Amino acid sequence: MVKKKKTNTVVKKQKPVFNELLARQTLVTKIVTYTIALFFTIVLLITWQVFEVRHPLVIISGIYIVCIIANILLYRFHNKHYLTYQILIVLSYIEMVSLTCFTGGIVSPAIFVLTIFPIAAFSTSRKQGIYWSVIVLLSIMMIYGADSFSIPVKSIISAERQNIFFFVIALFTMALSITISYLVNRSTFDVHRAFDRDSKELEEKKKRLDNLVMLVNYSTDLMCVVDLQTLTFDEVNPMFNILLEYELSEVRGKKITDFINTDSLPAILTSDQVAIKDDQLIEFDSKIKSKYGKKIFFHWTAVAKDDKLYANAREVKMKKK
Repeated sequence: MVKKKKTNTVVKKQKPVFNELLARQTLVTKIVTYTIALFFTIVLLITWQVFEVRHPLVIISGIYIVCIIANILLYRFHNKHYLTYQILIVLSYIEMVSLTCFTGGIVSPAIFVLTIFPIAAFSTSRKQGIYWSVIVLLSIMMIYGADSFSIPVKSIISAERQNIFFFVIALFTMALSITISYLVNRSTFDVHRAFDRDSKELEEKKKRLDNLVMLVNYSTDLMCVVDLQTLTFDEVNPMFNILLEYELSEVRGKKITDFINTDSLPAILTSDQVAIKDDQLIEFDSKIKSKYGKKIFFHWTAVAKDDKLYANAREVKMKKK
């Protein structure tokens, strides 16, 4: 029987899904970056212009905004999502720790923004989620024991502006959490939907392939694939065994002239330079000697494609005189 070749269907299937998932994650990274940049730009302008704050934290925040925007712009040149994500999360971590330390330390509402980092990291991979969970936990513990670790902690937020600061941080935390959750869930849903669609197409292709294999295996004609450069059989169907009594392994890799007299073959096949064009149809008649000496007459129909000859041979019953 003609065996179905084991293909790396799963690998081929995973690649488009992986690419689509990567594209979705890249989109999430970009949207989150622009959301953070917009928020901090507004806060920075208000802090600098309205409240006339000239603290180093303002400068740090300005540098942070420029860096995360540059990080996204550089992505189009290197196309490495993982690198872009890592730079974004590291820069954001430095900014949030600085903000926490300069707005009250462990009592600052900014510390709750740090809890979003593991959520964002888990959306990329479990390993990254675990890493950043540990990093954030250690950071919160260090900020809690700031005096023991000689970490400078103070608050540049005046008492009368504490409520406004709490309100702004609460809105930012909620908005960022909702944005990340929505985008990640939407991306996952879209990828799964695409995977289901592709799985159905793959299943239909598999059914068609099974039907073709059954058609070849149970055809009553000889069916084969011949290499035009060497005139050797690449593949043959079971009728070579049923009609000619050869084991299929005895035919594969052998020259067609080992079974058919050269005089019976078309000149185009036996010339020194085989020059058959794609889709060219060839018909001829020949006798094939079976394994045990019996000669059977066949009518051949073949078509050329990509240096291969796809041939079908039907037995011609000779009329008795």
